[in-house]
Amino acid sequence: MLDIGYRIKCIRKEENLNQTQFSKSIGISQGNLSEIEMGNSNPSAETLIAIRVKYNVNLNWLLTGLDTEDGVTYGDYNQKNVVEIYKELNDYDKNEIIEIMRLKIKLRS
Repeated sequence: MLDIGYRIKCIRKEENLNQTQFSKSIGISQGNLSEIEMGNSNPSAETLIAIRVKYNVNLNWLLTGLDTEDGVTYGDYNQKNVVEIYKELNDYDKNEIIEIMRLKIKLRS
């Protein structure tokens, strides 16, 4: 299972920020962020709260990798994003996306 450092890195990448920009936004040093992302240290409670507040991420997902919202559990941050974006599509686009995903799976087999 991927660790908290990886999930923090995913948030940073999703926001298109480098380590210096991201670390400044949450009040830690770039070196500290680097150690967290590599899994060599764990973020403090204050750091987790800063990430939660600044980037509006589910704290349960940040800590465990599981995101529960409205009774639905998401396996990772990307899965949640896909579902959120999918909900905004019209029926035609939803069906098209489903067919594209099926094709991707078929091509990998």
